[in-house]
Amino acid sequence: MLHWSKTLTLSVVLLISFVQMPVAQTTDSNKTLRVATIERKPFAFQQDGIWIGFSIDLWNEIAAFDNIKTEFIGSANFSEMLNAVENESVDAAAANISITHAREQKMDFSQPIFDSGLAVMMPSSVAPSVFSVIMRKELLLWLLSAVGVLVIAGGLIAFFERKNPHILNLQHNTKFGEGLWWAVNVVTNASFTIFTPVTRSGRLVGYGLIIIGLFVVSAFVAQITTALTVGELRSQIDGVSDLYGKTVGTTEGSTSSQFLTTQSINHITFDSLDALFEAIEKEELDAIVHDAPLLAYYVKTRGQGEFRIAGRVFNPEKYGFLFPQGSMKRERFDQGLLKLRENGEYSKIQSKWFGSDYQ
Repeated sequence: MLHWSKTLTLSVVLLISFVQMPVAQTTDSNKTLRVATIERKPFAFQQDGIWIGFSIDLWNEIAAFDNIKTEFIGSANFSEMLNAVENESVDAAAANISITHAREQKMDFSQPIFDSGLAVMMPSSVAPSVFSVIMRKELLLWLLSAVGVLVIAGGLIAFFERKNPHILNLQHNTKFGEGLWWAVNVVTNASFTIFTPVTRSGRLVGYGLIIIGLFVVSAFVAQITTALTVGELRSQIDGVSDLYGKTVGTTEGSTSSQFLTTQSINHITFDSLDALFEAIEKEELDAIVHDAPLLAYYVKTRGQGEFRIAGRVFNPEKYGFLFPQGSMKRERFDQGLLKLRENGEYSKIQSKWFGSDYQ
């Protein structure tokens, strides 16, 4: 009797397990996964309200193997995306997420989806031209002030020296022009080469112009020389070793920021990649250190002709999909990634976003 009871109990348990197993698999397959991401062209970005990019395409291809639906959740910054995975408020994250020891201790990574590294990006111009320096707001104000002084001095000398033989016989509408021409010559030559004022007021104007001219010309030349020198020094960046003493920028919480910190390179961090690019476009930064493929994509698109990659890629790293610690979904996506590599779909997705020559 006891043996029959145990057999019956075991049969019931097996039957329940058998019935529940396919239901559980169906439920998991049909579940919509919440995946955190962030704007990082060309790995993840929105176009017409839809998330696209290398990492997004790769995720969607793997998810399609098991008919898994995905809801992509945009993050304001990298830290927010990582925290969402760590706190398990999302099922995974897909972008350009570097696989690091510190992150692996708190979360689980998939197999590497992309080989990357860091690079330095800087303006492509070697140094500013004299014209571009003169056109700066500060120097334009100097020029306008100098012109104003010459106009006033020319008018005064034409009035005070109106009885001077050199001006007396001139027509009324040419006296001011002659006075202005005299003022320009006094400033540039620091002497009375055209005519010597005979009135006390005229001579005071002349002496004042000589003194002001010496000061203005010297200051103006010094401003141009300083600007050109600083521009030349800023342009001498060929790699990481040249970043010391430069104004360097990167994004907050990134592996590039960690690298710069370990190298004792002072840098400014920004909340987003767009803010970082805007800063260097406004000439607030001498260089940017960030993920090489992101910078290369920017140089070829938005920054075409204006910026360049300096030196070689350094500090090699790998990207991966990120899952909460102990997630059962990681194994499924690892298998899907291997399948994409074997059937050639991975290479097609890579060529789509980085070109056929990308290594």
